[in-house]
Amino acid sequence: MPKASGLSNEASTTLPGGTLTFLFTDIEGSTRLLQALGERYGEVLARHHAILREVLVGQNAIEVGTEGDAFFIVFSQVSDAINAAVRAQRKLHDHDWGPGTQVAVRMGIHTGEARRLGDRYVGIDVHRAARIAGAAHGGQILLSRLTAEHVRSSSAIDPEVRLVELGDFRLKDLEQPEHLFQLNIDDLPGDFPPPSTLDHPLELPRLAGSIVRRDKEQREIVELLRSDRLVTLTGPGGTGKTRLAVEVARHVSEEFSAGTFFVPLAPIGDYELVAATIAKTLRIREIGTRPTPSHCTTSSGTRTTCFSWTTSSM
Repeated sequence: MPKASGLSNEASTTLPGGTLTFLFTDIEGSTRLLQALGERYGEVLARHHAILREVLVGQNAIEVGTEGDAFFIVFSQVSDAINAAVRAQRKLHDHDWGPGTQVAVRMGIHTGEARRLGDRYVGIDVHRAARIAGAAHGGQILLSRLTAEHVRSSSAIDPEVRLVELGDFRLKDLEQPEHLFQLNIDDLPGDFPPPSTLDHPLELPRLAGSIVRRDKEQREIVELLRSDRLVTLTGPGGTGKTRLAVEVARHVSEEFSAGTFFVPLAPIGDYELVAATIAKTLRIREIGTRPTPSHCTTSSGTRTTCFSWTTSSM
């Protein structure tokens, strides 16, 4: 049966239903940590478990399952899940694990529905939460779009956190890309590599509002993309060039095995930073102060297409 954290024993005999928030956690590189620590790993793992369970008290949490270093925890309120994850990361980061030892825990949170089956939950939203956690790095908290929307509208969230929108990513076994957010915590590390996802990474923004149907223009741009390395859209500001470019990029993303990326250059005031900004988004290693053309080619596989748009002075 699930272990209660902050709930009465009577309440713990029945799993809650309805819309829930699912939190999955595990230690990044636990096998390497085990090999490095040897017999001391059991002590470290026990302390890791104790820290997580201490944090859950008072957060209306239910520990549904624990396997090795992984936890599956359910909350009735999004704010409880977020605050518990934040407290846990703070305690894990500040704890003295011993000489040369650091325990980095990755966390994923998603809000959705699930069916109770005995002492566990089943359903696609449970799997979605697990896949989001699997995409995170040690010390990082990743959220689904739905959870992030709750965070934005809640006044009960720890004030020392903020959301960072990461974009769309393909996660294992999920048909559609997942729009992910990172939860940054003041005074804790927040500069992580892109989420660990499947091939064909898709990192495009979700633009507000609905797109005006431009089927003819989209077909023309798609054909150009299949024959040219650089396609530029020009036109007056506010005519929808960015939205059109993003929709086309999403449409053809499967054809580009190395991925599809959006690089916003509007904030860049120095043209010498353009190459470095693009390289950072594409995870291209730089030599000196700018990436080499050969790195740009090899990092993008056999097909590389540049897609840009500019505003004319019409």
